[in-house]
Amino acid sequence: MRTEELIQALATDAQPVRRLRPVAARVVGWAVLATVSLIVVMMIMGVRRDLDDALDHADFAFELALLIVTAMSAAVGALVVSIPGAEQRALVRWAPIVGALACVVWAAGELAMAFASGAPIGRLTFAWHCVYKTASVAAVPGVALFLMVRHAAPLRAAWAGLLAVLATAAVGVLGANTICPNDRPLHMLLWHVAPLMLFAALGAALGSWLLRSTPRRR
Repeated sequence: MRTEELIQALATDAQPVRRLRPVAARVVGWAVLATVSLIVVMMIMGVRRDLDDALDHADFAFELALLIVTAMSAAVGALVVSIPGAEQRALVRWAPIVGALACVVWAAGELAMAFASGAPIGRLTFAWHCVYKTASVAAVPGVALFLMVRHAAPLRAAWAGLLAVLATAAVGVLGANTICPNDRPLHMLLWHVAPLMLFAALGAALGSWLLRSTPRRR
């Protein structure tokens, strides 16, 4: 087949391509969905009775702020990385990782300070209910963000999956913090914050599997 014939064949078989909306618009849409999901789950499961008092404590509020920053930066990173040519931006890839690490370090510091001062740190137990709460909050925004990423053309599927899962996991942990009444430092570190890094690793594997072959969009 000659070059002219190949070009004509490709032009004949080409399908209409829908442009992606701007990243900012998609991030705002996802954030609204994540907020609605969080509110609905909080209404169903109920919030901790001392939530108002907890919000008055700077350490609790600061941890929530870290989770929000991690969730938003990871969502931006996932959507940017999914665009061919934009995935080379190191800042959008690593800023959410730094945010997640800051959450872990903060929780570990809270545990160390409580241990050093003799304050109660909690018991080492399996808190499956917190995993359930985190997953309940993260499920809907997680599926939505993965679909948004898949509708683009991620060349770095592992990074796209990692950031997408990290964003939704941060929202899930945010919800667990407002629902779960157990705020002992050991419990918060092991069952609320530390799993963020595990979820990120699982997201990289999931992204490599689900996002490797994706439809391209302009």
